[in-house]
Amino acid sequence: MTAAATAVATGKSPRGRHAGLIAMLSFVVMFEGFDLNLTSIILPYAATAFGVGPADLGAAMSFIALGAICAYLTLRLADRFGRKPVLIASSVGFSVGTLLTALAPGLLGFAALQFVTRLLLVTQVASAYTIVSETLPTAMRGKANGVLGACASVGAALPAMLLAPLLETALGWRGLFLVGAMPLLVVPLLVRFVREPAVFVAERAAREGRGPGPAAELRRLLRPDLRRRFAGMSLLWFALNFFAGAATYFFTYHVLNERGWVARDIALIAPFGLAAAAGGYLLAGFCMDRIGRRTTALGFVALCALSAGLIYGAPGWWPVAAGWVLMQGAMGLWIVGFTINAELFPTAIRATANGWCHNLIGRWGLVAAPLLVGQVARITGSTGTACLSLSMVVLVGIPAVLMLPETRGDR
Repeated sequence: MTAAATAVATGKSPRGRHAGLIAMLSFVVMFEGFDLNLTSIILPYAATAFGVGPADLGAAMSFIALGAICAYLTLRLADRFGRKPVLIASSVGFSVGTLLTALAPGLLGFAALQFVTRLLLVTQVASAYTIVSETLPTAMRGKANGVLGACASVGAALPAMLLAPLLETALGWRGLFLVGAMPLLVVPLLVRFVREPAVFVAERAAREGRGPGPAAELRRLLRPDLRRRFAGMSLLWFALNFFAGAATYFFTYHVLNERGWVARDIALIAPFGLAAAAGGYLLAGFCMDRIGRRTTALGFVALCALSAGLIYGAPGWWPVAAGWVLMQGAMGLWIVGFTINAELFPTAIRATANGWCHNLIGRWGLVAAPLLVGQVARITGSTGTACLSLSMVVLVGIPAVLMLPETRGDR
C-alpha cells in the first residue's frame, strides 16, 4: 500500500494516482463490511453476556442504526469543508469508538458506543465512495467501486473467521472490536496522499461561500428534474437497508439457537462467503459498466430475496450454508446503490443527496427491521419465521430501480 500511495504523491500518471487512491480507500471501506457483520456474529454471545433476549437485542440494533441516520449531519460537512477532512476525522473517530466498545459493561453502553461508531462509519464510507466517483473517469467508476466493495467483503468475512479462535482466548468475542480499530493504521497515508477531487474544488470555488441549508437542499431535490430520482433512490436504499436488518443481523442468533449450529460451523462457511462476497462486488462493478446500473441492480435484488428464502425457509444444513454464501455475493447490491446515487445528482449536492436519500430516509429501514424482527420473533417464538417474512421487503427495490434513469456513461 505504501508503494501505491507513493504513486499518488508523485503524480507520474493518472493510472498510478488512481491505483494508489483505490488502494488506500479500499482499506478504509473494508471495515464497513467488518462492522456490519460483526454486529450479527456477536449477537448471541452479547445476549448471553448482557442477559437479554431477541426483543431487547432488536431494540438495541435499531438504536445503533439511528447513528447512520444522524450521519446526515456529518455528510453535509463534506460539501462544505471537503471530502478529505471529513474522511480522515471519521476514520479516526470510528477506530477509537470501536476500541472502546470492547470495554462496554452492558447492553446500554454497548448500544451507545455503537451508535457513535455507526455514525462515523457511514460518514467515512460515503466520503470514500464520493471521492472515487468524483476522481475517476466514468468508464472506470463501476469497476473501481466494485474493487472497494470487494475489499468490504473481505472485512465482512473476518468476524466469522476470527470468532471461533477468539472464543478460546481471554478476550472472547470482545476481541473482534480490537480488530475493528485497524483503520487507524492508514490514517497517516490518508493525510499525506489523498487529494480533494478537482471537480469538487472547482465547484466550491465557483460557489464562493456557504452551501444551502437543509430546507433549501430538500426543495432542490424535490424540483421536477430531480424529484423522481430522489424518490426512487430513497426507496431503493430503504429496501436494501431493511433487508440488511432483517436478513443479516439475526443470522448467527438463528443458526446457533434454532438450527443447532456452533461457532465452528460459521467458521467453516466463512471462506466460501468471503469468495462469494468478493466475487459479488467485482461482478456488480463489471456488470454496471457492461450492461448498465439498472439491470445489475434488478438482478442483485432477486439474489437477495433468493438467499433469504434459503437461509430461513429451507430445511437442512446445506441449504442454509448455501443461502448464506449466496447472500454475501448478493451484497454487491450496495456498491450498485452507492454508484447510482453518486451519479444521479449534480456535484454541488452530491454528498448532500446521498445524506438525504440514504441516511435521512433509507437508513430507517435498518432501524425498523431489527425492531420488527425482535417483536415478531417474540410473538411467534422463531427468529427464522420473522426474518423470512420481513426480508422479502427487499423486492420493493424492483419498482424503485425502475423509477431511475440509467446513469452508465454519464459524466
